[in-house]
Amino acid sequence: MEQWVNISIIAVYMVAVIGVGFFFAKKDETTENYLLGGRNMPYIAVGLSMMMTLLSSISIVMIPGEIFNYGMTVFSLNILTCAMGIPYYLLFVRFYFKLGSFTPYEYLERRYDHTVRAVVAVSAFYSRIMYLGMVLYASSKIFQAAYGWPCWFTILLVGAIGMVYTVMGGMKAVIWTDVIQFFVLAGGTIFILLVLNSNLDGGLIGGMIYAFENGHGAPQYATREFYTITPYIRLCFWLLLWNSLFSSMGAVSSDQLNIQRILTTKDWKTGFKSQCISSGLGLVNTIVLFMVGFAIYAYYAQNPDPALSGDGDMAFFHFIATKTPTPIPGIFMAAMLAAIMSTLDSGMNSMSTVWLKEIHAKFINKKMTPAKEVSVSRWATFLVGAFAILLGLGLDLSGRWLSQSITEVGTIFNMLGAATAPAFLFAVLSKRANSLLIWAYTFFAAGEAIGKNIWYALSRTAVQNWEKNPEIGFGWGGKLDAVYMLVPVIAGILLCLPYLGKKLRTHLSVKITAMIGMLILGIGFTNFLWWAYSNACVTTEPLACSFAFGLPCSLIVAFVILWFCPVQPEKKWRGLTIATVGQEMISEN
Repeated sequence: MEQWVNISIIAVYMVAVIGVGFFFAKKDETTENYLLGGRNMPYIAVGLSMMMTLLSSISIVMIPGEIFNYGMTVFSLNILTCAMGIPYYLLFVRFYFKLGSFTPYEYLERRYDHTVRAVVAVSAFYSRIMYLGMVLYASSKIFQAAYGWPCWFTILLVGAIGMVYTVMGGMKAVIWTDVIQFFVLAGGTIFILLVLNSNLDGGLIGGMIYAFENGHGAPQYATREFYTITPYIRLCFWLLLWNSLFSSMGAVSSDQLNIQRILTTKDWKTGFKSQCISSGLGLVNTIVLFMVGFAIYAYYAQNPDPALSGDGDMAFFHFIATKTPTPIPGIFMAAMLAAIMSTLDSGMNSMSTVWLKEIHAKFINKKMTPAKEVSVSRWATFLVGAFAILLGLGLDLSGRWLSQSITEVGTIFNMLGAATAPAFLFAVLSKRANSLLIWAYTFFAAGEAIGKNIWYALSRTAVQNWEKNPEIGFGWGGKLDAVYMLVPVIAGILLCLPYLGKKLRTHLSVKITAMIGMLILGIGFTNFLWWAYSNACVTTEPLACSFAFGLPCSLIVAFVILWFCPVQPEKKWRGLTIATVGQEMISEN
């Protein structure tokens, strides 16, 4: 009976958010209204929506789950990530308002050309749909822990609900439901913190002290290996620091989920207020999730529950379902659903914008009426949601195959998007930024990511198999033969050579061959690292590559090359770089 009460509360919430979609369904006659809320949304509502979008169910599952399993180290620099959003806003976003953009990729066409705009937009499109799949997968863990629902059922249910109200209501529905969801989630979280405080010796502070005393604080900071750059430790300080500084650049410079919300405000100064609200609340949210993680670990360390089987990703929601009275679990699960929906609606709406403006209007139908554009946007929202559901199911399969936590499970799917933020960084900083460099770097970085994912999956599987039966040998967890490094390097160089001929480089087939060569060279570079590290480090047992390992070597090299490139025509950079921001742009005509 109690479970049905809780499920009924969740059902009522789902009906309510669909109702918001119906309310706004007939009020969007143009794409500017449907996709950007008429460019006059209140900055406070936009700031709350931005925070809810970036929060997502991934953070709510991942941070407490990671602390339960290993400690807070992997997220210890998240506060720095939140704070960096403000300077990055000042660096990038004013150019999007200056151009009157729907997407940040319109800026790339002015700075480079339409081909760079297309390749970066497609890379970002895939990466964010993959992220939506991650949100759905994380959501399935919530309801699996609370109610025992199978992952596939939750992925299908939550994905379908998100599609329905986002398709109907557009950006206004997205932002105003996010505002509602913020207050639902904040209220639910505060109540659960009070429950945890009353169930722990010493309250929340006592739980944090207990976690640190028992190795679930940030124990890696006290070890020498944490400061060693190697793929064979789970976490490395220098790579965590790099990612903390760099990841927020992507969110503010090129992430359509974030940028589209900012562009719903009337100007970049108003949008800056929204960014400050989002960053400030992000800091608060990170601290709250740390407290939840410490408290949940301390509670179950002191009160073991065999139903958990050591699965930290499920611990928080198992506590809610079993240790709080009806109807609190239902109310809090509705709050969790709020976070899930806020990310899904934002992702679906923003990716439909990318599809409409970067793909459909460019390559399929260049002469659409406003009504047709809205129709295409709705259909794109539906298809984005459907694909995200499929990816969520794939991530569930991957998690079970490689025995991964939520923190790790998205690794082998994240093969594109590595060059997205650098394309924007080069554009705002240098008059020398050019399309050839971006194309080459994009394919090389994609190759690096593919090689890293192969290394991660094969070595992790080999270690798991060796632990079950050491007699089978080290396999891919052992020393890598040099041939696996030399073959892709030589093949990549041979494929790139024809492009060096001035007469040949104008041919499309030569350009495509060279880009494939750069992709293979990227794989070869990762295999070189695999070969070098494995031959230096593997001795008495096989070793698995860490999910968090990734050196920014190619970015550094690309940045150095940039400064030796020729200055581009003035119309490509005047008024569009940070050094010339106060100047008038030169018309393209």
